[in-house]
Amino acid sequence: MESNRTMYSKEEAKLLRTEFWVRFRSYSAIRRRQKGKPQKWMMDKTGIKALSLRFFIDRKTAMVGIDIETPNMELRMGLYEKLESLKSLLEKSMNGKMTWELDYIRENGKSVSRIFVSINDVDIYDRECWPSVYKFFYTNMMKLESFFMEYKDLLKYGSE
Repeated sequence: MESNRTMYSKEEAKLLRTEFWVRFRSYSAIRRRQKGKPQKWMMDKTGIKALSLRFFIDRKTAMVGIDIETPNMELRMGLYEKLESLKSLLEKSMNGKMTWELDYIRENGKSVSRIFVSINDVDIYDRECWPSVYKFFYTNMMKLESFFMEYKDLLKYGSE
């Protein structure tokens, strides 16, 4: 897909990002409600302080994954190792290989551990990309939430 590389003012970019997320919230809320799920995604409300489920999109890539973010490296390593012990089950539930990064640097410069699936050649500012990104986000986060709920107790044990 040819990416739209138009430059936007700060305000135009902010409006497009807001529109993207508002439309995705609506897209997913309807589908989640039809499946008997809460309208809102779990995200930071995992019940495990350092572990979050994340969506990410920029001008090149879209990701769905797990972030482990804590200054406590012992806790971070413990959670990462627990997830590694479940790697084959996680990747099976996600229908494929995931990217595992112990030291992923976020766009804000923070170091986290991140486990994710991604697609390339997308652009948050290109409305033509949005339907495929929404489907990618929805499908993969549903799988990730389901996996997390199944193994939450194991991941939570000893990590609080």
